[in-house]
Amino acid sequence: MKIIFLTVVVLLGSLHASVPADVEEFTLSNGIPVITRTIDNNEIEGISFFIIGGSSALTEETQGLERFSLECAMMGSEDFPGPQWRELMDRTQAEWTSSFNYDYSRYHLKCISEDMPVLLSAFGDCLLNPELGAQAFEQVRESTIQDLQEKYNDPDSWIWFVANDAFMPGHTYRRLPDGTDETVSSFTAEDVSNMLDERIRSGNLLITHAGPTEPEKLRDILELSFGEIPAGEQEFQQVEAFTVNNDTIVVQHREVPTAYAVVKFNAPPQGHEDLQPFNAALTVVNDLLWQVLRTDNALTYSTFSGATSYRENWGYMYISTPQPVLACSLMAGVLAEAIEKPMDENVVRGTIEKSRTLENLRAASKDNQCWMMGNFEICTGDWRNAYTVFDNFSELSAEDLRAVLSRWVGYGGWGIIADTTVVPIDQLHPWPLR
Repeated sequence: MKIIFLTVVVLLGSLHASVPADVEEFTLSNGIPVITRTIDNNEIEGISFFIIGGSSALTEETQGLERFSLECAMMGSEDFPGPQWRELMDRTQAEWTSSFNYDYSRYHLKCISEDMPVLLSAFGDCLLNPELGAQAFEQVRESTIQDLQEKYNDPDSWIWFVANDAFMPGHTYRRLPDGTDETVSSFTAEDVSNMLDERIRSGNLLITHAGPTEPEKLRDILELSFGEIPAGEQEFQQVEAFTVNNDTIVVQHREVPTAYAVVKFNAPPQGHEDLQPFNAALTVVNDLLWQVLRTDNALTYSTFSGATSYRENWGYMYISTPQPVLACSLMAGVLAEAIEKPMDENVVRGTIEKSRTLENLRAASKDNQCWMMGNFEICTGDWRNAYTVFDNFSELSAEDLRAVLSRWVGYGGWGIIADTTVVPIDQLHPWPLR
């Protein structure tokens, strides 16, 4: 699938020893690109299948259709009907996990080496020749709607989408990969067939692998499993930058004892040289939020900050508190002070070392290796950025972190869920971040 990148930043000056030498790339006969890292420390394989596009492939009416279609396909196929497919899963103890985000859908398989060929063969058949039986179809619909309702009924989960209403109205990412009750309720078997036919095309796909199987053998396995996927691709324009022109707020009333608040603000896009310093700065802010809001003022049992990892990103701060007016004011003040004054140099050094340690621990997982290579290939145009991104991290200073926040943090989009009979709505306004 062609994504038109306006800017692709490979982190120059970093392409050296940090890029592992055991990564190879090849292309299947139908054009599906594959990135594989040979890791032979045990017989466990990790393999990820990415379908590129995410929200860009959806409309207001088809929100959730890709996820719904793929989940329906995974219920069984012509050669591996439902009972046989489930028996294969039970027998091999394979783990399939899935995620559906703003940039892509991803299925990840964890299994032992000897089971990988048959599991991938069954997966390929599910994608190309799904049963789509009426009972299985409705089972997926019921399960999906239940998941959506559980997410909505949990204010701690839903607050992020309330903040989206304030931060990204009309943006591509406002189209939800999981869908809505209304869209999921409307999908038909014909919709699912059409979506699979449109999306399961070689140019829309990427496969990443981390495990002991050597590239040539892996190529043969993948060719048998996915070689019949037809050629073709869709073209999407690059995801647009966020354009929040003023501080905004969306308040949702619920009878809850604790209010929930999230503010989102601009962050560097994936692949930009400012993204990792920005992440480091928000990690320091994270510690400051806990100190100010929990330790000093006892206003919360949970508060944190961070940034996303999509093509276009945002920073965020979160808090749950019975006193949202005071807590949000203090939260905004913590970020504003971090923008105005350099952070403590010792705190910055500790944060950087902690971040490097956490990244190295995450990289030990084959699942995360597959995600890293795929995510950076899709979002920056080069999988190598997954490994070079921390190369110059140790050189960052407190002034660097202050400066990167100053360059990127502007207006904020606030989402709040609160009992407005207890917290007067006229006191809930957007708090400036700088």
